[in-house]
Amino acid sequence: MALRDRVKRLEKETGGGTVKIPQKGGAAKSFPKSELQPAFLTNVQRLRGEEVEPHPLSVAAAGSPDPEWSTSAYSADVPIVTAPEDLSEP
Repeated sequence: MALRDRVKRLEKETGGGTVKIPQKGGAAKSFPKSELQPAFLTNVQRLRGEEVEPHPLSVAAAGSPDPEWSTSAYSADVPIVTAPEDLSEP
């Protein structure tokens, strides 16, 4: 058995460590569960008005036909918000 086959078998057996996000066309993108937090934090930065690139997991979530992903806090469809104007008097 080749090393690649062994690794794939081990990944299947320990499948609890991955997140599968369905995509249009039937395929699914897989990410380690450890990528959920960075994807969420990137979206928080985007909500705060910071111009950062969307996380790959967020891009996959936005492209998912599953509304549990496409409308979730992980989706890259989170709008970038501009900071409000400072109206305080000097």
